[in-house]
Amino acid sequence: MTIQIRQGQVIALFAFDIGFEVSMERLGSLPSSVPAPPLTQKKQRPPHLQYASPPRVLSLGSADPLVSSPGTIQATVFDFGAASIAYRWPLASTDGLSLEDLPSFSHQLYVRNLEQNARKQVQQLIEMIRPAIVRPDLSALVEDYYLFVVEEFNQPWQADVLLRQHGSTMAQVLRFETQPLSAQQQEEALAHRVTYFQSDLVLVDWNAALIIDRDFWDAANVLELLNVELLEVRYVDAELDRRIGDYQGSMKRPTGWSLPFKTPYRKTIQELAELRIESLVLAKRVENALKLIGDQYLARIHNAATARFYLPDWETAISRKLDLIASFYQLLTDRVRTSQSQTLELVIILLILAEIALAIFKSSF
Repeated sequence: MTIQIRQGQVIALFAFDIGFEVSMERLGSLPSSVPAPPLTQKKQRPPHLQYASPPRVLSLGSADPLVSSPGTIQATVFDFGAASIAYRWPLASTDGLSLEDLPSFSHQLYVRNLEQNARKQVQQLIEMIRPAIVRPDLSALVEDYYLFVVEEFNQPWQADVLLRQHGSTMAQVLRFETQPLSAQQQEEALAHRVTYFQSDLVLVDWNAALIIDRDFWDAANVLELLNVELLEVRYVDAELDRRIGDYQGSMKRPTGWSLPFKTPYRKTIQELAELRIESLVLAKRVENALKLIGDQYLARIHNAATARFYLPDWETAISRKLDLIASFYQLLTDRVRTSQSQTLELVIILLILAEIALAIFKSSF
């Protein structure tokens, strides 16, 4: 018997960096924004695990139909200067969609190329909330992620049986492929899975997740936040690469002598210090946006997505580049001190020579 999808959703997420910071207080004054709902008290989630600063959600209108139903577009704005544009479409039993149909459906969604439309949406969002954004600036980077949610099938099921009988199909969904994948690719696509009851399943891959659960909102929100976090670490990494390239030319020694109280690298030293501080602050704010500690259900989803997105590797690369920035800063300040010290020594020598010459001149008369 074919397993049919009675109810579900498809969510396409696009994360953007829109500025240095967003004031939640100012954003809250807009009638179109509402606070994101808190995480629920289900599946033994400790009550203290919530957003450090709850994001705010704004409705951006409707989306063109997918399958047979039109969708909705909404933006989730985070205080650390990021926004997530979400396209949502319902899947209902009237669509006649089976689990075996999902790979073709996911492929069609992926090649639809919603990124261009999402960028237009975020540009309009920036103009709408500009007074609340500190140093508004839309980055060229974007991070997309897709959620395929099945809330109810037409028959009872268990996670282990579903994986055994339909694992190949679900791997295709996660990879947006219409052809069956190799055993190696299937194993990799399905490697990061989380279950709580026998009747729920979350499969996390690098660009998509399949959530089979009636109570899916918490898992979806955690994955949306992780997609934004990945965008932010990519943004910090790219910014550090660009600035390091700019500052490599500053490593050349200045020509001529420095005045005792003049700092030839003053602007560069100040920029390096500010860059390092801002990067550390942004990384820490993103990291602290949601704390999920321990072997809890959402923490396991968070950890699975963190590993799948290679976030530890990104953070290691950023740490090394921040160390390089610190080395640049130290090198420039050392050169300034050395140059000023040499200049002061020269001045002292000149003063001594002038005093000797003056003494000789006086003695000759």
